[in-house]
Amino acid sequence: MSVERVRVALIGCGAWGSNILRVLARSARAEVVAVADPLPHRRRSGGALVPRAALVSSLDEALDARPTAVLLATPAHSHAALVLAALDAGVDVFVEKPLALSTIDAERCAARAAATGRVAMVGHLLRYHPTVRALLAHAEGGALGELLRFEAARLSVGGDRTAPALWTLGPHDLSVLQALDPSPIRALSAQSPTSGDEARVELSLASGLEARVELSRAHACKERKIAVIGDRGAAVFDDVRAPDRLLVGRARRVGGELSIEIGGARPVPWEEPLALEIEHFLRCVAERATPLTSFESGVPVVRALCRAEEAMTPPRAIGELLAKGAEVEARCHGGE
Repeated sequence: MSVERVRVALIGCGAWGSNILRVLARSARAEVVAVADPLPHRRRSGGALVPRAALVSSLDEALDARPTAVLLATPAHSHAALVLAALDAGVDVFVEKPLALSTIDAERCAARAAATGRVAMVGHLLRYHPTVRALLAHAEGGALGELLRFEAARLSVGGDRTAPALWTLGPHDLSVLQALDPSPIRALSAQSPTSGDEARVELSLASGLEARVELSRAHACKERKIAVIGDRGAAVFDDVRAPDRLLVGRARRVGGELSIEIGGARPVPWEEPLALEIEHFLRCVAERATPLTSFESGVPVVRALCRAEEAMTPPRAIGELLAKGAEVEARCHGGE
């Protein structure tokens, strides 16, 4: 039985956008009708994957190809403006994380999506990772008992420098924390020992759950790990050493600190997270369903990021950042 294909346009064909385009080109659910990027060599690269697509420089031109949905893989500072323009044009929207760079803009995007009745999804990739989904199901099923602690480390030797590490790396782990426990933040502190390349965020949630998220794109080695600790057990997702296994064990206190002792590994059937994420979006468009990572669920992530940024940024610098962001959004319709 054939699947009705969704007419899609990709906006932004840089490093990550080209990965999205690869998945779209292979999907039986997608018909790529346009690829937009301001740089000619990126458009040519995209055209090699989807030779029938219109190759254009902006969202406005891509909309001329009459897509049903657009996927935005542009720099974070452009997300809110492009999301609102796409929604106002009457198309469904997928936008890479974060949804926006301010809580006000994130709320505007969510409200506009609700008002227009469009399918609107944030690309919180880890929520579609098979092992992360297994971790969340394990915790939600009560196997860990009462949840006490959430620990995440996302450390790398390089990476996207279009925004501080807090904004490029932080959405991953904060989206998982929000899925695990959506209760409001009771207290938050944050530090950035280097100029945007590192960040540490400590959170206390209203539920009593404590969390720590460490981020770096200037680390000596690569690490991507999430640990969830409860009063009856612990579970670990190690995306570098064991991406297809959920590590389970128990926690004990050593010198006042919780230490995890791994007792076993549960295999998790592997599928590419990006392919699962894009297929989910296309299915939601076809079935008019609410995505797992809807705009509404993306707002608390942006709110947490903003609070962390405020906690480690002098008041004058915050004003300068907001003014710069407003200036950029006023003139952005470009690519990644």
